[in-house]
Amino acid sequence: MANVSKLSLVALRDRIAAGTREVDVVHNSKADGTGTTVVSKMIYVPKFRILAGLYDNGAFPPQDLKLGGFIFDKYPCSQPDATNASRGSTSANSPGQTAAVSQQGVVPWTDINWDNAKIACANRKINGRSCHLVTMKEWATIVFLIKLLGHDIRGNNNWGRDYRDPDSWEYYGIADPVVASYTASYNKTHSRLLTGTGPISYSHNGMANGIFDIVGNVWEWVDFLIDCGRYQAIKTAAINDADGITATDTAIVIDNVQNPELWPASNGLVLIKAEGTNTDEYVLYSSFVDNGNGTYTLTGCQRGQNGTAASAHANDAVVQQITDYCVIPGGWTAKVADAGLNNTTSPATFTISNLVNGPGCTGPAVGDVLQCQTEQMTITAVSGNSITVSRGANGSTVAAHAQGTGIAKISPQMSNDNPTSTDATYGASQFAKFLTMRTEAELAALALPATVSSGGSEEWKDGFWLRNYGVRAARRGGFWNNGSYARSGFALDLDTPPSSAGFSIGFRAALSL
Repeated sequence: MANVSKLSLVALRDRIAAGTREVDVVHNSKADGTGTTVVSKMIYVPKFRILAGLYDNGAFPPQDLKLGGFIFDKYPCSQPDATNASRGSTSANSPGQTAAVSQQGVVPWTDINWDNAKIACANRKINGRSCHLVTMKEWATIVFLIKLLGHDIRGNNNWGRDYRDPDSWEYYGIADPVVASYTASYNKTHSRLLTGTGPISYSHNGMANGIFDIVGNVWEWVDFLIDCGRYQAIKTAAINDADGITATDTAIVIDNVQNPELWPASNGLVLIKAEGTNTDEYVLYSSFVDNGNGTYTLTGCQRGQNGTAASAHANDAVVQQITDYCVIPGGWTAKVADAGLNNTTSPATFTISNLVNGPGCTGPAVGDVLQCQTEQMTITAVSGNSITVSRGANGSTVAAHAQGTGIAKISPQMSNDNPTSTDATYGASQFAKFLTMRTEAELAALALPATVSSGGSEEWKDGFWLRNYGVRAARRGGFWNNGSYARSGFALDLDTPPSSAGFSIGFRAALSL
């Protein structure tokens, strides 16, 4: 087989195009098999790589990105009995056994929260295997592929058409009649479109066998969560010891290791999940050793960390390797470690724990603006893990914050919108546009921003929305009113709780091969 690193860009694009194919997936409309036979249109995305240094003047990616090798919904999900005039008979946010379907020309399945979107995806079973809500890496794979193919993708980011296209009927998709009254209230003819009804430029490769509606139309849930700006990357393994391990073992052999190349070589954290009468246990290991036979050994293990107790664990017990990342460009995230903020005193001094720095940040510093629930505060002094703050910054309301509450430095590269709000769900937020991408080995393939600005970069084009308090679920792609903030598929929203459900939020499924 030809070495892809030696292929010209034209030849590489031809190879990818030859490997891309549309798949008619026949499955039942119910997870338990009691429904009708339906067909989902999915696209096989072949394996490919993006060579190191291809973008950002040689800075990204830092090493070759090996991507693809899965099937991905051709269209945003709909209900099995959706039509061009109806979403279908299933209650939008109660999927039950109903399987999400990928089909053209119908009302998309919206008004569903993140958790229920995951259920609807898993309800689609292909040869006994459940599909899943698209992951951050899978979505990023598609938009990296669009860029590699050189396709100037378009989408419904301007009330039925792409803002860059002429205001002419052939550039519009088919208006979704379910939202007709909303559309009319804005004196528009189009807002949300029926799935896959835009022009061919709306597909990821500019061809009929492409993936449609990656840009605009509806935001799409992605399987990715943050909590106060903190993302936990979790990889799995299993204990490999016929007799199990005791509570005092300091060397733990594991197998079935997911992505071993991404496990920290030293000073890593794992969670051994409870099984039987045993309990969850956090363990710090000093080194990750490849035994050369498919097993690995965690050596120098410090048992019973993070407030858990050392425990015996059986063979095949689930092991999760956990690495925390801060997604705030130029920010950091931590937890309040004492009662120093459980008051309304200003100034106040408190300690932090579990500090994780975001890209370009080296830790707390005087002048940092912090977000703790709905209150903002400004650091006036730092001594190790002890921080002194002036309360109620930027007009926010001083409130008591219990020990263990998340706290974060807001990004100095982004806007600071609505800081006076006391809404714990949809209050203060931040916005900017992509400048550069994260380059850490575990994050480079996820298309997360490392730096942002008000002007952004033509390399990545799109917008980034963020809230630094509470749990937030990722949405990608943009919707019909985002205009130039959603024009390449990279648009990323991390300001919405997973419980949210709205008529501008949809989803789609994928299956790993």
